[in-house]
Amino acid sequence: MARVEESHYRRLFREFLRQSYINGLHPFLYHSPVRYAKAVWLALLTAIMVYTHIVIADLILEYLVQPTEIHMAPDLVHVANSPFPAVGVCTSNKISGRLLRGYAEKLFHHQGNSSLQAVALDLDDIADRLLVLAQFYLNPLESDHERWNASELDRLHRLLVDYHNGGGYSVRDILRDLSPACGDLVIRGIVFGAPVNTSQLFLKRPTSSNVCCIFNYRRPSYSQFLTKRAEDDSEMRDVPRVVFESNSILNSVQFVLQDTPKEDITNTFHSNNAFHLTIFPQEDYATIQSTTLGEVLVDHNSIVEIPIQPMFFSSGEGVRGVPPHIRRCYYPEEGMRLLNQSYYSLDECLLVCRMKSMIDHCGCVSPPMVGSSMDFDYCMLPDLPCLMRWKSIWYGYSDFAYLQNNEEILAQRKCEHCLPTCNGVSMSITTNVAPLRRTYNSTGYFTGLLKGLTNERPLAIIKLFFKLRFAQATKSQMVSSWVVLLNRFGGILSLMYGFSIVSYIEILYYLTGKGFVYIYRSFLDNEPKNLNFSLYWRELMPKTRRNLPRQE
Repeated sequence: MARVEESHYRRLFREFLRQSYINGLHPFLYHSPVRYAKAVWLALLTAIMVYTHIVIADLILEYLVQPTEIHMAPDLVHVANSPFPAVGVCTSNKISGRLLRGYAEKLFHHQGNSSLQAVALDLDDIADRLLVLAQFYLNPLESDHERWNASELDRLHRLLVDYHNGGGYSVRDILRDLSPACGDLVIRGIVFGAPVNTSQLFLKRPTSSNVCCIFNYRRPSYSQFLTKRAEDDSEMRDVPRVVFESNSILNSVQFVLQDTPKEDITNTFHSNNAFHLTIFPQEDYATIQSTTLGEVLVDHNSIVEIPIQPMFFSSGEGVRGVPPHIRRCYYPEEGMRLLNQSYYSLDECLLVCRMKSMIDHCGCVSPPMVGSSMDFDYCMLPDLPCLMRWKSIWYGYSDFAYLQNNEEILAQRKCEHCLPTCNGVSMSITTNVAPLRRTYNSTGYFTGLLKGLTNERPLAIIKLFFKLRFAQATKSQMVSSWVVLLNRFGGILSLMYGFSIVSYIEILYYLTGKGFVYIYRSFLDNEPKNLNFSLYWRELMPKTRRNLPRQE
């Protein structure tokens, strides 16, 4: 019985070798005078098959990770089609000593006429305690912890609430009022060769790390008070629109920066005294935590040129059918639906994500961070210790990082859903730095943009312009899908040994269909038969006699 089954299997295998369309199988059917020729041929064919299927497995794994291929077609577009970015100019002195003193005097006189007289603070103590407001900025650096213990913060909080008639106070607006004025920071400017009044072109707005004077800003105000919000929006509408040129020889904007006097400096952070520049899209929130351009430091007595090179990018409709987590970008309507607001960008998504993380941890949002139209509760002085703990978790700075719990690890990876836009303009910048010659004359500089200025207060010049007249534009188009993957499979299999999808079906047929038939027939042949049957004479006749023709 075993020999019968073995013969059936050998017969099935020989039939497969004889009728298969796979190249390289027929030599196994014929006798070879060379010893071990079939074994060598079998080893070579096996190696080819194993290598081929390894390549196919790699293609499948790549397809599962990135099931589409997107072709980026480059082109050149004139930079006149690119919006000029917004430029934020910030001083390292976050709080003006002169303005701080004036605000402290108002609080001092108010507490003398209020119910807080019993726990009154002197003028210097109030001014010193107000410096703690700078801790609301999202700067990882920390100052003296004694300034924000719960009891001291509560005393200052009650004083501010009482000063604002019990209606609440805005830390955001207080920090803005205590920062240096834009007219004192950016004192002169030239836009495309024409002198301009810088006080009319720069808006004083809070950012995540400072209160900055921002040029070419188009983002509406999100102050918690409606009157202040309307005032800010009206101020933005009154700013003259600057038409940026690119064909002119004088195709740049230049500004003269002047730092605050020494007597006006307050020690809010231990940092250098350079000017801080933040370059970002016009409608984004000014923050260095998410922008790819980062922050540019402009040292005193220096001239800094900043060439700006835009790059346009867009995606075809074919890419829209690919899920966002695979194509790694959002179309406008997808991003707006994600944030549930009318504007989306990568920085905007990171801003909202960071604010939601604050809400989850502290139940409120740091006031300088409220740059979104979403309705959040604003943190006040009693919430500052919680915000300080949140900053240590969010930024992940710890002397014992290996002791972080799961909550801290998840907080640092909470914004992975934020993706860039599929259509838009990205910017790249470089810097060229040169020293600014000092003047030793009492009358100051004689010519140019610095005419009449002296070095009594530190100066610097910044110059921004488009680097080239043309910018690269890339459009992403869908060029492959599972059909292309199938074509690759067919090409590889055909190249190696003439294999195809039909060959897989053929193997499956011989293993299941025809193989099952052979096994079933062998089972029937092995069943015991009844030998009691009649023999007809015609079956016993010789074969030649049986085939003779009948004689008439």
